[in-house]
Amino acid sequence: MDKATLELKRKAEQIIDFTPQELSGITPEEIQRLFYDLQIYQVELQMQNEELRLAQRELVDSRDRYHFLYNQVPVGIVSVNHLGFVEQANDTFLAMLAMGGKNVINKHLSKFLVEEDRNVFNSRFNGFFKMPKDKSMNLRFAREFGPPFFAKVRGRLDNGDDLGFGEGRENSKLLLTITDISDFNPTPSP
Repeated sequence: MDKATLELKRKAEQIIDFTPQELSGITPEEIQRLFYDLQIYQVELQMQNEELRLAQRELVDSRDRYHFLYNQVPVGIVSVNHLGFVEQANDTFLAMLAMGGKNVINKHLSKFLVEEDRNVFNSRFNGFFKMPKDKSMNLRFAREFGPPFFAKVRGRLDNGDDLGFGEGRENSKLLLTITDISDFNPTPSP
């Protein structure tokens, strides 16, 4: 038996803890009935275990599909905290910046903007965070290599409450979509 099974057996024995006198008083009919009940219980446990395995496989498949969609959607998705620091970013956004995740996570989003657009972002961020519904910002993002790209940034509070007022703002996250609109603004203005 493996270590986990032995530990489980030890715990079960502590719970049961029959004395020899109590065991000697059990009739053969009671033993047969207990044996039958244990067999039924074992089959039930095996069926439950199979259902749990199936549910776990479905969860893993669902997680993998979500992960694929999140990272392959044709817009950047970024989660920022109430201070504007990046907590998550999808692969599309990382590709837009031509950077790896370790260079983006826990950095302020304004760090990835061209110098002239940082002030715009920083001055509008608090209002945008409080009430992102129906708002957007057009900003230029700097790439690690190559020219900057012009993007439309839209947001939604992760709790689904676009009002964003009240308690818990420090725990709220702003989910941003970052859409490259460089084709519509071929010469971004400073």
